[in-house]
Amino acid sequence: MSDKSNSTIAIFGATGGCANSTLVRSLLAGYDVSALARTPAKLTSQLLAQGLPQETLDQHLTIVQGDATKVEDVMRALLLDGKLVSFIISGLGGKPVFQKSLRKPVSIDNPDICATATETILNALREICAENPSAVAMKPLLAYVSTTGISNGPEDVPFGFRFLYHVLLAVPHVDKRKMESIWTSHMAQPEASERLFRGVVGVRASFLTGGIDYKSGKGWKTLRVGVEEKPAVGYTIARADVGEWIFEQLIKKDGGEWVGKSVTLTS
Repeated sequence: MSDKSNSTIAIFGATGGCANSTLVRSLLAGYDVSALARTPAKLTSQLLAQGLPQETLDQHLTIVQGDATKVEDVMRALLLDGKLVSFIISGLGGKPVFQKSLRKPVSIDNPDICATATETILNALREICAENPSAVAMKPLLAYVSTTGISNGPEDVPFGFRFLYHVLLAVPHVDKRKMESIWTSHMAQPEASERLFRGVVGVRASFLTGGIDYKSGKGWKTLRVGVEEKPAVGYTIARADVGEWIFEQLIKKDGGEWVGKSVTLTS
């Protein structure tokens, strides 16, 4: 179990539904959180609209204005009170863009955001370790939000959604595959000293529903959970539930049984 008095969290993609849900639950539980946002006012408005008291934000949230593809901005987000955070949550992703193409009807506004931000987080951590090693009391645990439909194991998409995933969403999924490959390759380094994290968890969610409202899900205990070798196969999942599962199973339990695994989540 993680000790919230000593555990700190950095969240990337905090204005998106999954990471936003994790952020809200972390703040309400009393964790100190750093969130990188291009527009801090947007994030603040989202949190207040969900009923979080301004006092909670003032006490536990540090919003860092910046860009997840810029090393210097990410470095600032990874440090709270001069110390490297205990957990890193990445819920980054592009917005869908529809185009006139039969082969590739759906793209995203930033087709490399996941892979680029992943490299940026790694480079920022390397800079922190090189410039200020005393700030690194413990290697962080990282969790990233990905998608079903890109597994190297058994099929994790139900038959009725396979055309959607493997044809219509093929372009957006290229970026997710690149992101996962970067994390996997980094953690596969033979020397533990070369690995920047104490563990990494991939969270592959089925088709996401719902918006920015941490109360809009069915509850994390209702979810079906699998791993790449034996996936949980389903159609949809609420963003709020993905974020709650990350908080309950990864942050509160320091990764628990899921460290080093690609987890599939579905309703």
